Amino acid sequence: MSRRTLRWGVLGAARIAAQAVVPALQAAGDQVLVLGSRDPGRGRAAAAKMGIPMAVDGYQGVLEQDLDAIYVPLPNALHRPWVLAALASGKHVLCEKPLGLSALEAEEMAAAAQRAQLVLAEAVMYRYHPRWQLVMDLVRRGELGAVRQLSGGFSFRLRPPPDVRWEGELGGGALYDVGSYLINASRWVVGREPERAVALATLRRGVDESTSMLLEFAPGQGTAATLAALSCGFATAGSEWLRIEGDQAAISIPKPFTAWHDERPPILVDGPVGERRIDSPAADPYLEMVAAFGRAVEALAPVQTSAEDAAGTLAVVDACRASWLSGTWQDVDAHRPGA
Repeated sequence: MSRRTLRWGVLGAARIAAQAVVPALQAAGDQVLVLGSRDPGRGRAAAAKMGIPMAVDGYQGVLEQDLDAIYVPLPNALHRPWVLAALASGKHVLCEKPLGLSALEAEEMAAAAQRAQLVLAEAVMYRYHPRWQLVMDLVRRGELGAVRQLSGGFSFRLRPPPDVRWEGELGGGALYDVGSYLINASRWVVGREPERAVALATLRRGVDESTSMLLEFAPGQGTAATLAALSCGFATAGSEWLRIEGDQAAISIPKPFTAWHDERPPILVDGPVGERRIDSPAADPYLEMVAAFGRAVEALAPVQTSAEDAAGTLAVVDACRASWLSGTWQDVDAHRPGA
């Protein structure tokens, strides 16, 4: 279905903008008209490389342009102020994950978007990949039976500083960067919010270099409790996997979050009659995401990776971070706004 062309501005010259999101916006038929950077030279170079016709000094200058939407790929600690500023300027917003540094921040942004009647989405691109529709169809049809446990990992070796992911004051750390994917997927697959969480972290340079966590989901209607054992980090050669185990069958998903372009890692189903492979479609999840964002703007409809969904993930992140300090299980609900 066709939709109107959106006019976009970009805050910052982040690699993810140049490598994935701006090309996806352009492929979707939208216009990326202006980029703002606190480093004017870097901003002009980035704009020229991405085919963006205007570069301005700073971020506020972008918000003052005649635009429909803003893409925010800034360091995590800058998400809240600039998302709120973009919404206040009357623009729809697509923001990189995590949407904020806490569930409270995400709820504040969600409320601001609702008041302004604007679309605010967290750029959790994997949710839009069609291979995940295959996974969720298997889960929802009951082919696994009751989901009883999940396990997964997402780690890689992060280059030494300077890198904002090593900067605690900018919202760095593995849990925010890659652990949030694992939490998001677990919540989505189980279809309920975890009741409590416990986590251990290896800290380096003031951030978590690695985190291991255990999430407990309370029993659903007619089901037993579900556990998710997840690990993330910046210190290993690299791994990315997710396994969903039910009382009748299990699914293994290689590269659950970063399959892109021509990559087709198969989905493996291990059941009573043996293992079968389900071919995985090739797709650009960033293109699927921005297309869905555009449709949501056109209809002023909810988007799959909403600010409210981001708040659910961040409540678990908050609980895990509190668990590092206490060494005890944390009640996730206690970390939700208004608790």
